[in-house]
This record gives sequence, structure tokens and C-alpha cells, in this order.
Amino acid sequence: MTKEGKENCCAWTKALSEGRLSRRSWLRGMLGTGVALPAIATMLAETGVAIGTADGARPLRIFNVPKFTGFVYFELAKAGGAKACAELGAQQIYIGTTTADVEGQVQVLQNILPQRPDGIVIAALDLNAPVPVLRRARSQGTVVVTFDADVASAGRDLFVNMAPFEIQAKAMLESALANAPDGGQSIWIAPTPTVANFISQKKALDQLIATVPRYRSIRFIDTLYANDDPEKSYAVGSSAMQAHPELKLFISGSGISNPAINKAIQDTGRTGKVFSTGFALPSTMTTFLENGTCKEFALWSPYQYGYMATYCAILLKSGKLAAKPGTKVDVPTIGERTIGSGAVTDLDQMVFFTKGHEDFNDAIPMKS
Repeated sequence: MTKEGKENCCAWTKALSEGRLSRRSWLRGMLGTGVALPAIATMLAETGVAIGTADGARPLRIFNVPKFTGFVYFELAKAGGAKACAELGAQQIYIGTTTADVEGQVQVLQNILPQRPDGIVIAALDLNAPVPVLRRARSQGTVVVTFDADVASAGRDLFVNMAPFEIQAKAMLESALANAPDGGQSIWIAPTPTVANFISQKKALDQLIATVPRYRSIRFIDTLYANDDPEKSYAVGSSAMQAHPELKLFISGSGISNPAINKAIQDTGRTGKVFSTGFALPSTMTTFLENGTCKEFALWSPYQYGYMATYCAILLKSGKLAAKPGTKVDVPTIGERTIGSGAVTDLDQMVFFTKGHEDFNDAIPMKS
């Protein structure tokens, strides 16, 4: 074997052991450099549990449980999860309710339990309701990774946050000022009072408004709940605009509420007077950017988000990652991330969408 071939073998094996290369890709590379099969078998044995497999033969089964199915955000996250499974030799099972139903999501998890999943990747609808069944899953060896919305720490091994909550809040407030430079009366829109990430987002928003002079012109006068439902969001937005004639801004982390409220603004002739911003999918907001109903909003890639959460779940179950503070994980196409206190890490790829920058290909990256 040439010196270059030896160097490649060492690099590939290191990447395999760290979870950055699938077993299939590693094997293809090793065979391509002329390494004999007995030597390959010895190397595999030395790396411990093979990535993506439960016992060296059966693929790991990762159950992806969204808040609800049929919404493009979670379909994109599902596609990202499928890519991670394909790269690491695991299998993804996508299952969930068709509406934002807390009891329904808990029932889905209960139905999964007898199948003894290797991993559950879940976007939780409630901070506490899923915890008892997730604890039972963990007691039988299932790895639980939350993304998009967390559960209490007893119910999971790792939370992959979209970004630190201060960064999320800053992205929302910058988008708010891009729409309404003078700030003004604002309403926070959340699905329910018990969705973990919305609670943390609002706390971070309040903290920034209280401490950063740039944001003090934004004044929250109420919090309203729309259950991540487009019809309810439209109705809540319409009623709020009637009740508060001086209202200037709706701010929300809901990718369903924002386009619905923008439609309410448009339909009631309040374009340019009231704005709805925060987080939303670009495909749902193109019309509102084009006609000026919304001037700017923010998000991250749901595809990359689902990819990272699933990738980490597979590494955790394969014994290639420990969810301990200070542990680093190198996720392909995303980069190196560190696990912090409380077993939390971040995708941390916020971007802004404006007219002329309406999709992920030309979105404007958030500056640190």
C-alpha cells in the first residue's frame, strides 16, 4: 500500500470512529486501497459497536415523531433525518398525529414502546406530558433526542436546539425592527402556554428588550395562543388588530401562525400598518415579501435540523457520542458543535429572508 493510501485509511478510520463517515463508505474506501478483508474485520472489531447497527447486523431503528405530520417544516426535517440514516446505515420510521394534539402525541409514543425502538427523535408538543413514556423508553435502552421543542430533561438524552435562545430572540427582534423601525405595541403568539421552546424564546425576548437599548421600543402588550393552527391564527390575529388599534407587531416562533396572520393583515387592509414576523418557512411567505405585507423574517434549515438531530441520535445509540457537557460532535455539512450543560447543543445556523432573498439558497446569514 502506498503512503497516501495508508494516510487515507487512517483518516477514514478516524472519521468512522467519530461518526463522520458511514460504515459503507469506510468499507468502500478501504477495499479501494487494497486492504485485505481479514484486516478490515479486525479494524471493525476494534472500533466497538458499528455505527448505525444495534448488534453488528440489524440496522438501528430511529423513530421520528414530529409535532404533527403533513406540514412542510417537518417533512423537510424528515428528509434530513432520512439522509442521516442513509449515511450511517440506520432506518428511519416517521410517525405522528395529523394535528397538534398533545394526548395524541403521547399515544403515538406509547404505541411505539412495544417495538423497542433504538432511538426516538421527537419535536415535543408539551414540556411534561411525554416525559413518563419517554422515561420508560429510555429504561429499555432507547436513546431520546428532542429537537424544535424540548421536554423536561428526565425524558431525553439530548436536546438539539435550533440556536441559543438569545440568538433566536435577537433574530426575531431584528426582523421586527426591519418591519417597524420605530417598534411599538407588540403581541407574542405561541401555540399553547406549555411548549418549551416558546417559553424560553419569550424569556429571551423580554431579557433583550429590558437590557438592550436598541430593542426597548418594542413593547409586548399581550400573549395570545393559536395552537399552531392556521385558521385559529388568522382569527386570533384579526381579533387582536380590532382590539388594539395602535398595534404594530405580531412576533412569533410559529411557522404556521406567521403566514396566517400575514394573510389576516393583508385581507383587512392593514398592510404597511401592522406586521407579523419572527420565524416562518420561506415557501409560505413569498407572497407577503413580494407585496410588502412582511419585509423580513428569520429561520434555520429544517432539513439540516432533522439531519443533525437524527445523526446525533445514531451516534449516541452506537456508543460513538456521549451527551456530556464539553463533548464535541462533528456533524457533516454543519460543523463541530459542543454539548453544553443540561445535555443541550445547537444547530446555530440562523438566516434572514427579505425581498430578493426569499429562499434558503440566497438567505442572509445572521452575523454573530
